[in-house]
Amino acid sequence: MSKWPTKISVLLFTVLAFTAAHAQQRVTPLNPPQPVENDGKVEVLEFFAYGCIHCANLEPSLEAWAKKQPADVKVKRIPSPVPIMGIDSTVIYYSLEALGQLDRLHAKIFNAAHLEKVILGNPSALNKWLEKNGVDPKKYEEVQRSFSVVTKANRARKMVEDYKINATPTIVVNGRYSVEQGNGGSEAMFANVDQLVGQARATLKVSAAPAPTGLSASVPAKLEIKKAVAAK
Repeated sequence: MSKWPTKISVLLFTVLAFTAAHAQQRVTPLNPPQPVENDGKVEVLEFFAYGCIHCANLEPSLEAWAKKQPADVKVKRIPSPVPIMGIDSTVIYYSLEALGQLDRLHAKIFNAAHLEKVILGNPSALNKWLEKNGVDPKKYEEVQRSFSVVTKANRARKMVEDYKINATPTIVVNGRYSVEQGNGGSEAMFANVDQLVGQARATLKVSAAPAPTGLSASVPAKLEIKKAVAAK
């Protein structure tokens, strides 16, 4: 969209301001709420950026938390288009996903950016890093231009806009509440997420409960009474 570059600039400014301020933990209702799949599961989304040091620090805790969740909780990552440290997280994330290398390299990308100081926003440096880690740079360049990757990257940009994401990392629970990380660290963040997941699970159970059958059961009895009266 033509307005997107301006929104990206505003979003980047907001993320940097948030990083500098170390904001307190905050739970915010989404207005309007965003749709989720009607599959009986609680959806948990993490909006992140590879250039975000707070996302890098959160990653081990998020991975550990996700592994503890029961089958009715599904965790998804959404890369932010904000080019922190010049890194286009959407293209890298979905390209590696298409190549079947995402699970193997996701955490390594954070390490490359923040520990090894690889300039992943530079195509030449990125290609050298990919080759070093067993990914053919030529295949990567082909895949990043594919319809599938471009479509997913555009969808991620739209979600960042629709979900009103103004900081990374941000976790969204079931399209209803967003949780930003602050001074409380990952422990406080996931305490909030756990509470929201529990609320969402309770809501799903209520909505899935069968409708009362008392009224329908009483109708035949009334009909039988009318028949008896008519017989007299």
